[in-house]
Amino acid sequence: MTSLELRNVSKSIREPNGAIRSLFSGLDLVVGDTDPSVALLGRSGSGKSTLLRMLAGLDLDYDGSYSSAGRPLVRTSAVMARHRLETMGIVTQGCDLLHDRSVLANLVLGATDRSGARTRAAECLEFVGLPGIQRKRPGALSGGEAQRVAIARALMKRPSVVLADEPTGALDEETETQVLDLFERLQDEGATFVIATHSERVAARCARRFRIVDQRLAEV
Repeated sequence: MTSLELRNVSKSIREPNGAIRSLFSGLDLVVGDTDPSVALLGRSGSGKSTLLRMLAGLDLDYDGSYSSAGRPLVRTSAVMARHRLETMGIVTQGCDLLHDRSVLANLVLGATDRSGARTRAAECLEFVGLPGIQRKRPGALSGGEAQRVAIARALMKRPSVVLADEPTGALDEETETQVLDLFERLQDEGATFVIATHSERVAARCARRFRIVDQRLAEV
């Protein structure tokens, strides 16, 4: 199980009106050490999505340290991109599927071994309960189906850590339950999940829950 650590993190952001606001101050977060799933809770604008981007190495503009499996990483775009490619799957808000491409094309995008990627895509779609939809376009899918395709895409590289930003925010309760059941199945196979959510119901399905309060994390 891969662990990710952010230590003594401070970050400020510029508001639309030009004012500078401190988002985090002295924040610590360790995921994947012993816990299969972590929920990040907080009000809108509290920094949940920003914190996920920092874990993903997509936001490097902060003070503090970043380690993976106990090893400090130099926060450069190249180092973090390689780390992300080797260890992470990411599920974004709104799925971010390419609507002018087929489901299969979305899953194999960027793959060097196209034949192996097509086989893996079929496996991932089977896992999320959507076998045989490779030729469909994302626009023909329901919201729940599109979210499951996004999860399948995140699983293509067999990641040890999956970062999910509001993965059920636009889903009804029944579909939300199906998606969370998928996450639990993946945890049973050794993957760690970090979920940013505003939903207490989603958070209750996670092993540990943290709320962003006064620029730090408080376990709840």
